Amino acid sequence: MHPDTPVLLVVEDDFLVRLTMADALTDGGFEVIEAGDAREALSRICERNDISAMLTDINLPGGEDGFALARAVRVIRPDLPVVYASGRYSAAESGKSVDGSRFLAKPFTPSLAADVIRDLIALDGHPVPEPSQQADVRRAV
Repeated sequence: MHPDTPVLLVVEDDFLVRLTMADALTDGGFEVIEAGDAREALSRICERNDISAMLTDINLPGGEDGFALARAVRVIRPDLPVVYASGRYSAAESGKSVDGSRFLAKPFTPSLAADVIRDLIALDGHPVPEPSQQADVRRAV
């Protein structure tokens, strides 16, 4: 990966959905790190300080949902951009999401997710390179 490539943590318990998102977002210009649950995601956050943003499903196994995960992550990394995703919710529940976060209703296209993540990273004051030409905007996750 190029040193200026933003690192994205994708937290999704469904392996096929996570794989599809990771592949599409890699094509969209991100280095993607994957986690299947909140505990694994917190480990990744603690291991790497170069993570630029987190995309998390709201419904996660193991008792912690994406909202709780984001609050825990913000203790460690107070300004980390967070994007919630869900096929069960049409919007993030009021009062549960962290400040400045965004919500994506599944299914969504990888290009939409990449655009939302790039916007959040840019708001955080970091330049974001444009995606590679290989990005496939026809896939939905």
